[in-house]
Amino acid sequence: MSVLTTTGPTGAWAWAGLRLEPEPALAENGAHLGLPEAQRRLEAATLEQVWLSQQWRPDGRAVELRYATAPGGGVSCTLLCRAHAAGGPAASAAALALRDALAHTPRHVRAEPIEDAGALHTALVPFAGPPAGLVEVRRRLSWAWLQRRDTDFPLGVAVDPLRAEAVSWEPVWEALARATAPTVVGICLEPYAPPQELLGYLRYLAQEYGRLAQPGAPSPVFGQYIAPDPFAVRAAARYHEALAAAAGRGYRMRISLAAAGAAPLPLAELIAATVAPPAAEGGGVVARAVPPHETAAAWAGFTGLQLPWLDATYRQEVPQPLGGWEQILADLVDVPQASAAFRFPYEIPGRPPLFRTAGRSGPDPEAAAPAPAEGRDPHAPSF
Repeated sequence: MSVLTTTGPTGAWAWAGLRLEPEPALAENGAHLGLPEAQRRLEAATLEQVWLSQQWRPDGRAVELRYATAPGGGVSCTLLCRAHAAGGPAASAAALALRDALAHTPRHVRAEPIEDAGALHTALVPFAGPPAGLVEVRRRLSWAWLQRRDTDFPLGVAVDPLRAEAVSWEPVWEALARATAPTVVGICLEPYAPPQELLGYLRYLAQEYGRLAQPGAPSPVFGQYIAPDPFAVRAAARYHEALAAAAGRGYRMRISLAAAGAAPLPLAELIAATVAPPAAEGGGVVARAVPPHETAAAWAGFTGLQLPWLDATYRQEVPQPLGGWEQILADLVDVPQASAAFRFPYEIPGRPPLFRTAGRSGPDPEAAAPAPAEGRDPHAPSF
């Protein structure tokens, strides 16, 4: 069976997967000779954004693109999916239907379903237990105590954006191929339709920060000029961007790294630099090693394609806990921002190949996958 399922009080979850590799044929992958590299990358990213928009169904599904060090060298890529239903058979059928829909990838990518349950379990749970190196790549939280007193909240918090442009992931793949310890990079996306309560809260924040970014009315007693709040000037634009993202096809996103050795912070920081706008103050994305007391929750989210809130890891230096809506806003991205991180494998003609493909030598990943431990259900993720 090519689906893994588990059942709990809230229903059943099912997982399926695809093995991805770049299409090497120039006639099929759009990488035409004579076309500038930036133009080839833009065409690929445009096709990927169309694919992302087509998968937007806020029905409990999630998809995760994973890059991993491949046995024998190079990088392997898998696309995993998660579906939810009231019972196991319905969840399995939904996961298979979702996998079939995901298989219609852009023309520069090959997709092959993972039919073996053991190989699927290995792709979903790449290590026997929580590895020593767990790192999360997060959008940076900016905060400041507001200087204005004519507002209901004294602490201002905003989330920096990701790039909204085609970016090259080749440096990341090259660094991953050189990793000395088994390492996996996972980019998880969950389609999200914000409720009216969240949209109303976003409109309130956009209006409030916009008001604080303007000169305030002078005091009737002292007649002093009230200057715009410096943080509100920066935050107002961020909340208008967040409102636009929430109004369209938005995704909640998680970028995670898992390594058998030490926490792969250099690789995580390279990913942060790749997906963050270069003009952002201090970088729009940060890398955070998961502390020991949040390792179990982080690993459960990684192996289950879930998005749990890890307060110590995600809150960064904000001095107060974030509310439920703020936690969602910290994860929420629109399609262009999601595409900056959710990049399918591709190859550039004339450059050494980075990915392990069926036509190249190397050990079979299914043959190298460890067999499920005796007495353990091979069809359930280990969380």
